[in-house]
Amino acid sequence: MNIVAKTLNYLWLHGWQYRATERRHARLVERLKGKYPVSVVFMAIDLAYWRYQHLYELMAADERFDVHIVLSPCLERQHKEQDMERLRQYFRHRDIAFIDYDFQQKPFDIRGQLNPDIIFFAQPYEHLLCREHDCLNFYDRLTCYMPYAFWTSTGKLSYNLHFHNRAWRLYYSTELHRKEAQQVADNRGRNVRVVGYANADDYLCGHYDEKVWKQVNDGRQRKRIIWAPHFSIIEKNSALPPRSNFLWMAPLMLTIAQKYADRLQIAFKPHPSLLTQLYQHPDWGQQRTDEYYRQWQTMDNTQLEAGAYTDLFMTSDAMIHDSGSFVVEYLYAHRPVMFISKNLKPILDTQSEFGRKAYEQSYIGQTEADICQFIDHVVLANEDPMHAQRQQFFENYLLPPGQQSVAQNIIDDLTEALSL
Repeated sequence: MNIVAKTLNYLWLHGWQYRATERRHARLVERLKGKYPVSVVFMAIDLAYWRYQHLYELMAADERFDVHIVLSPCLERQHKEQDMERLRQYFRHRDIAFIDYDFQQKPFDIRGQLNPDIIFFAQPYEHLLCREHDCLNFYDRLTCYMPYAFWTSTGKLSYNLHFHNRAWRLYYSTELHRKEAQQVADNRGRNVRVVGYANADDYLCGHYDEKVWKQVNDGRQRKRIIWAPHFSIIEKNSALPPRSNFLWMAPLMLTIAQKYADRLQIAFKPHPSLLTQLYQHPDWGQQRTDEYYRQWQTMDNTQLEAGAYTDLFMTSDAMIHDSGSFVVEYLYAHRPVMFISKNLKPILDTQSEFGRKAYEQSYIGQTEADICQFIDHVVLANEDPMHAQRQQFFENYLLPPGQQSVAQNIIDDLTEALSL
């Protein structure tokens, strides 16, 4: 079969498959119209990826929905037990019921025990969870997804995975994200609804806890900086250009923490997958990695942050990072931010129209001198010439549509679709 025939066969097969999925969704919606209550399941795989708290709260208080949270670890992670324990503590602290994951027992039977009508996933990847919980097992239900990150890149991984085309609803952040889906996805983004960014409800609530920062009781006033390195230290592990600068920045940032000990407090906020990558790295391994993380936990003016970060962002003074999502997300804090990249072009080449606009709001650092200048002038001396343009970007793109919460936008879409 030549390349043209293969291409036509692929398009026909996938077009038929996705149209069949849409017909199945239509039948499910018709059967659910007026049902009381609708059974909803939220999959929770890691606290750093949990974006459904406000939506869960609205549904739990609404008699039209019967809501459950199911814990299920990501198979590729090496520290699955810690991921589950952080989720348990988070939900217990809020007195929220959840269905736990027992590593010694057969996974909970979601289909048999809960028979969900709607199921929300934390990631759009197949084979990510155990077979009983994987999204592959639920395409015959109304599957939904809201990105855990503020997506800035374009291409298949961002918009055209099998899940993107098979899900019933994709709840995206902006009209520019819908436009990308219409251009990239095989189903032309017909299942996309624009509701705002998942974490916007947390950032816009106006109530933040400064106790997330370690108390340093020596009478000195310190500026608070977050260092958030990405995990892509090994190029072959990602289909996207490697963006992490961790290997050269790791000793530098400890030196900076010591040099500015009387003026800065620094929170080390690594990507959740960095630990796994460092354990596998030939020059690091578990012992060196654990010792490095321990240093950030124990120095007087530093701390390690591995879980939720909304309060951390909103009570900080600046951030230094190389994470794609944080390029946008930190702009909710209305504070200066430096993106680290020795060669930004390969990253920008992967970006959507929205992503390229977002990168224009950051100071760009390539060297140690750039980082120190950012700290000295922008953070400590409050010389921030990019403040006005960041504010304009915030007003244009970061506020949820409809002048209401992201969670309420999703509830409105569900209740309209299902005539609840």
